[in-house]
Amino acid sequence: MKICIVGAGAAGLAALKHSLDEGHDCELFEQTGFIGGVWKYVDKVGLDEFGLPIHTSMYEDLRTNLPKELMMFEDFPYKKELTRSYISFQEVYEYIEAYAEFFNLSTHIKLYHHLEAVSPIHGGKWSVQVKNLRTKKVETKDFDSIIICVGNYSDPIVPKLPGENEFAGSIIHSHDYRNTDPYKNKTVLVVGVGPSGIDIAAKVLAVAKKVIQCQRTAKIEYGLKIAEGVIVKPEVDEIFEKSVKFIDGSVEEIDDIILCTGYRFSFPFLTPQCGLEVEDHYVKYLYKHTINIEHPTMAFIGMPKNIPLFPSFCLQVSWLNQLFFIPGVHSRAMYQPFTDTLYIYRARFYLAFLRGNLGVTKEEMREDVENFMKECKQSGQQPNTKIDENGFRQFYEELATLAHITPMKPVIPNIFDYLEKEGFGNHNINYKILNDEDFEHDL
Repeated sequence: MKICIVGAGAAGLAALKHSLDEGHDCELFEQTGFIGGVWKYVDKVGLDEFGLPIHTSMYEDLRTNLPKELMMFEDFPYKKELTRSYISFQEVYEYIEAYAEFFNLSTHIKLYHHLEAVSPIHGGKWSVQVKNLRTKKVETKDFDSIIICVGNYSDPIVPKLPGENEFAGSIIHSHDYRNTDPYKNKTVLVVGVGPSGIDIAAKVLAVAKKVIQCQRTAKIEYGLKIAEGVIVKPEVDEIFEKSVKFIDGSVEEIDDIILCTGYRFSFPFLTPQCGLEVEDHYVKYLYKHTINIEHPTMAFIGMPKNIPLFPSFCLQVSWLNQLFFIPGVHSRAMYQPFTDTLYIYRARFYLAFLRGNLGVTKEEMREDVENFMKECKQSGQQPNTKIDENGFRQFYEELATLAHITPMKPVIPNIFDYLEKEGFGNHNINYKILNDEDFEHDL
């Protein structure tokens, strides 16, 4: 089978490695000049040298808010010298580069290649129009399957704030935040209390005169805590030239604003014929947040949130390979150490789909999605890709059962469950995996 893979971040590399293991003919297209996706730091913001939006949101001094034990590809542990669990983005990026080099993935990767259009054609195949950004040459290629791995952190949600045009200071999204230098001795408002908002507020606090953080709801996810010393306010009501009024009536003088307001799904290269709809934080209609029901030879890796993603990617791809059996394709290499992580898990899920091992019809997939959407409405929630803290383990056990693939080792969800209870991002804790089920930590 000839497979097109889009994006050379962690998800795309997992998809490529496991697809090659299955004996498929693969081409991976990456818009930038490097692999690693969001883990690659670049100083520049806005547009790149080709006039395209810069995708990476990486900033200086970022450390992971998950232990590296939940950020490992299967069959490829971190080097033994790296004993800390919470590591820098540079160390994650070096790990991803080492993964690509060890499995000789670069020969299948085409850098500086921008997808312009993807359309379904006869026989479940795909027409892909891709532009070489250096030569300006545009080619149209046909593929049997396409795996979308472009990530969820490149198209920022920038809310309109009342009076923002009158504001004398700067207003940026965290997507364009790189370091604390612009905020020395200033009063800074951080909008949002997600992981990036809490982390950025804490970093800016070290150099700023004052940091104020506003939140829409009382609940802060992931067990995170707002840094001591940060002043907490409710939502913004109105912005003036040099101050901000909040909905409780209080007013604060503000020099600069950083919007940590999240990202939207964006797939500008997909034509309407692909049969997908994006509503808020949900893509319809994807079976198990992975397979395009209308055209099941298209998959998306890395959509679900609130999970350890590296293991997830690999599981998803595996699943897909089981759905369409291709005669003459050799079985995948037997890589099953305990370091299974979610990127790989979902990669294996999709490949299982492609091999025809799922035995699920289009009607059954659509019914599953419609039931999911109905359950969301009944609970008063909008359908989205977040896996709640009680559903993570069940979700991936279901994928493994459906695809007849080796399930994730229990130690991975066991660590994740512990973090759900104790809180994420405690950089003082180091974890050690003891066996397939057990782990220990030093606090």
